[in-house]
Amino acid sequence: MPEYSTRHDRELLDAIRHDDERAFSELYQRYAKEVYKMAYYRVRSRQTAEEIVQNLFIALWDKRSTLSINNVSSYFYTAVKNRALNIIESLIVHKKYWDYYKNHIPSQENVTERTIEFNELLEAIEKQVAYLPEKPKIVFTLNRLEGRSTHEIARILNLSNKTVQYHLARSLKELRLHLKHYTLSLAILCVGPDQIFFWL
Repeated sequence: MPEYSTRHDRELLDAIRHDDERAFSELYQRYAKEVYKMAYYRVRSRQTAEEIVQNLFIALWDKRSTLSINNVSSYFYTAVKNRALNIIESLIVHKKYWDYYKNHIPSQENVTERTIEFNELLEAIEKQVAYLPEKPKIVFTLNRLEGRSTHEIARILNLSNKTVQYHLARSLKELRLHLKHYTLSLAILCVGPDQIFFWL
């Protein structure tokens, strides 16, 4: 029986499917740093990148009996990309919305009433964003919620600038169409549709 360090990835995966913890440890030692670098490149946070690494390997072990991986590097690349984008969306949306709201509501106004109105508007925006196709939704999130430039997004998603601009325009067009039904909420917020879309 060869040492684990000399085994091919396919052999390690086969051993992991049969609950071999040493094979799993070897796979971790072999790929953890690479996975961390891929994650950090996307999220630019050491703590978040470390969490992605931990969660990916935990998920791999938990699903070991049903593993179907042909190329380990490709598997981790795709898994990191998906997890990073999910984290970006979940961590940014509510914070950005709420920060904007606090900066645009007069202190003497009825906060409870305004909060209800604003929450209704946010629910409408978030619902529509969820319905966007994958690429426009990701581009919208990175640009309007995280504040990344189209050039940065093109680099992150491996797309051309024109493609990023197309997806951004598409997402904004659909959101504008959806938000036209919420003119009352926009008026109550004392924010015109153009300002909302600039913020978006």
